[in-house]
Amino acid sequence: MAKNHPAQTLQQDFRNAMASCAAGVHVITTDGEAGRYGITMTAVTSITDEPPTVMLCINRRSAIIPIISANRHLCINVLSAVQRDVAEHFAGITKLSPEERFEYHIWHRGQNGQLQIEGALAHLHGKIIAKHEIGTHDVFYVEIDEIRVHDNPPTPALVYFRRNFNQLI
Repeated sequence: MAKNHPAQTLQQDFRNAMASCAAGVHVITTDGEAGRYGITMTAVTSITDEPPTVMLCINRRSAIIPIISANRHLCINVLSAVQRDVAEHFAGITKLSPEERFEYHIWHRGQNGQLQIEGALAHLHGKIIAKHEIGTHDVFYVEIDEIRVHDNPPTPALVYFRRNFNQLI
């Protein structure tokens, strides 16, 4: 049996450790001159509330990178526990084309024209203000300019834990 190279072992150990961190599930959507696209993500983190800014970490091989980079505007849809199918569609698990993914759900547009999915816990609309590269990923900094929170009735969140979608009670 061949031994793993130490860097490969460290990389796999890192992935396994991160799989043990529960994370909220989001669908990031962008629509503009470069086209419409959406992707399921957990690597979404708040940075500051003044001004409201969020960080997105996306693998550079992802098809959304050139589209989101050109469009600059996006919506972060915070998914509820009943939206597992949405997460699966936009993660590519269901093998729907990028355009077909939008056909299975009800969408509305925010003030800047970005698509937000009906039933999400929250929608955060914003514009990319900076981008950095690190390792295999691009890190986008998004200044939020429109927020809609939907908490009536209270609904559990969809989380990703140990490589599975779960309900946060």
